[in-house]
Amino acid sequence: MLNQQIRDTIQQFREALPAELAAKIEQGAGEISALDIIGKALNVGASVPDFSLTNQDGAPRKLTDYLAQGPLVLTFYRGLWCPFCNLQLKAYNDRLADIEATGAKLVAVTPEKPDALQILKDGGVPEDFTDMAPDATDFDVLFDDGGDLSEKFGLQFTLPKVHQELLQNFNIDVEALTGNDRYAFPDPATYVIDQSGKITWAFVPNNYRKRAEVDDILKALAQLA
Repeated sequence: MLNQQIRDTIQQFREALPAELAAKIEQGAGEISALDIIGKALNVGASVPDFSLTNQDGAPRKLTDYLAQGPLVLTFYRGLWCPFCNLQLKAYNDRLADIEATGAKLVAVTPEKPDALQILKDGGVPEDFTDMAPDATDFDVLFDDGGDLSEKFGLQFTLPKVHQELLQNFNIDVEALTGNDRYAFPDPATYVIDQSGKITWAFVPNNYRKRAEVDDILKALAQLA
């Protein structure tokens, strides 16, 4: 299960990292969990905002085009510098056939530019980060320039100062990756949206170390059928 993989990775980090560094990670995680993201985020019954974004190949993608084909699974992630995001992308890609068998499309949204992996490598980021990042996915990954869509969903927050400093220490150039220096990222929420544009299922963790399980997404899609 995805969240068990995440828990195992967290434990590996705790054992491998210096105590001071691990403490800073936990401090920032606590500050994020204290934010009122769940209260602000769009939830079941809400209509999703329309969007027109470009995918990883530079092709335009619209909400209405996706919904014309069937239900939509829309998931937000922070970036390829985040090991938990990379675990999520791999898990979803591995189960993409199961999701699409329901008639739904899977789409990911990120504030990172499409060439983020190359930016990380060129910036001298440790290989432990880039080795976990997928070279490609079989579903659309949309570039949310400036985080406008995640803001409309009520998911955007500013990374705590202690985590900003950690990214800088690891040579992760957020401005190069996103086009701005605001350190604004989305909560890793996942939504199931019916063809009318209404949210029928929502996973808003308010915790960057928790992600929607594919089995739960499939159950939500089955209820639509």
